[in-house]
Amino acid sequence: MVFEQTFEGLFVVALRDRLTPTLKAALKEEGLDLDRKLLPAYGFDVWTRCCLVAANHVHPKEPPEVGLRLLGEAVAEGFSKGFLGRALFGVVRVIGPERALRRARQSFRSGNNYSDSKVTRLEGNKHEMWMNERGPTRYVCQGIVLGGLREMGVAGTSVTVARYDEQSVWFLVDWT
Repeated sequence: MVFEQTFEGLFVVALRDRLTPTLKAALKEEGLDLDRKLLPAYGFDVWTRCCLVAANHVHPKEPPEVGLRLLGEAVAEGFSKGFLGRALFGVVRVIGPERALRRARQSFRSGNNYSDSKVTRLEGNKHEMWMNERGPTRYVCQGIVLGGLREMGVAGTSVTVARYDEQSVWFLVDWT
């Protein structure tokens, strides 16, 4: 299940200025009615379909992977500007990017009931991050990690999809 605050963070906060009537109608067809109070949680399939619809509407000229990553970056940016986000990013700036990455499981788990992750330091500031994110929403996660590191003020940040299978994704995370 994907929790209400995740849907709110993306579709209400991050996309606030780009939420057209057409996009709202398309999201409603996929099970997300933004004219009503959000449900406490939605199924992963609703999350996936809504992310794909939003990426296509907001970034129509981009390949789906890029549009989804950009949605993830918008989530991180929007979150960092809210009350809770400002407090959280203040803390993670102090603990640094490596420790923040190692807390990814807890961070993502605040938005769903399934996320798991593991970070392996490769060399210097290069890390491999495994997540149990399946399907196209792996690119939203990529964008959240990338955007989160940028919002922390980490210079030269790169998060690429190294490989994936049906149930998992491996990111290469690097910064200068």
